Amino acid sequence: MAKTMAVLDDGTVTNMIWCSEAVPETDSLKDPADRPVGIGDTYSEGKFYRDGAEVLTPLEAALAEIATLRQQIGDLDEAYREGVNSL
Repeated sequence: MAKTMAVLDDGTVTNMIWCSEAVPETDSLKDPADRPVGIGDTYSEGKFYRDGAEVLTPLEAALAEIATLRQQIGDLDEAYREGVNSL
């Protein structure tokens, strides 16, 4: 079995390569796990970033979107109730 690893140069992803599952992480070779990491992304303090935002797994991104939508629904519901109560 193989896995994708990010090749880092000075904290920047310069290449993505296939490695054996037995290949360990090093300072210049990191496993992005399920994160859609690509060339040009950066790596700092154990996390990958793209344009300053953390690169999330698809599940993490979906959960963040759900949280945002729930907040928006709550805000709309509150605005609706305030509008109805002012009639």
